Amino acid sequence: MPAEHVLPLVVIAAVIAAVLLAARGRPGRWVDHGARVVAVALVVAEVGWWLITIANGTWTVRWSLPLHLCEAGCFLLAAALWWRARFAFEISYFWGLGGTLPGLFTPDIPGHFPQPVFFQYYTEHGLIVLGALYLVVALRMRPARRAVLRVSVFTGAYAVAVGAVDYFTQGNYLFLRNIPPTRTFLDYMGPWPWYILTLTVVAIVIFNLLYLPFARSPQTPAMAETTA
Repeated sequence: MPAEHVLPLVVIAAVIAAVLLAARGRPGRWVDHGARVVAVALVVAEVGWWLITIANGTWTVRWSLPLHLCEAGCFLLAAALWWRARFAFEISYFWGLGGTLPGLFTPDIPGHFPQPVFFQYYTEHGLIVLGALYLVVALRMRPARRAVLRVSVFTGAYAVAVGAVDYFTQGNYLFLRNIPPTRTFLDYMGPWPWYILTLTVVAIVIFNLLYLPFARSPQTPAMAETTA
């Protein structure tokens, strides 16, 4: 991995660790306020991407709609952090840790340090991972039974809808038509269209692994109240 990508990962890991340790070690009303701060920051980070593409004159319906998993997921994650909605939480947890986290280690960034898009990418993706962990660690939310099934079905339906958008726009949202030009984990999953099938199987396995920490609970509630 190039050196320019190592430092952001170190910073992101340090910030996430510090925030989560503080939330567990010093619980209080600030934890609820912190969730809303992260929610707003997520939306601002995504809007920042739109502004960058507009300023560069590169915004197009074919490439710039917020339909990739991380982009669409940031709005669901913001809703989960703000309103504690059960379904939004479950999608955010599995998408954030199952999709965005690996993406941090195989970034698909159309630019390099110190271009604005470089900072925007790591800021948004880092916030998504922070938000997904914040829901579980700080807000003590838990995926309910059959969460993996619900999220898997929703993800499949979402992919079909995005596939239709790809067809009409000739775009490549969710990388359903081609793998990214930069090296990512999709390079190891076979040629088109087989990598889509491989990715589906891998995603289901990862979702189940992410559910394992909560599988033994007699009933996994969506959330628990934070202490005042």
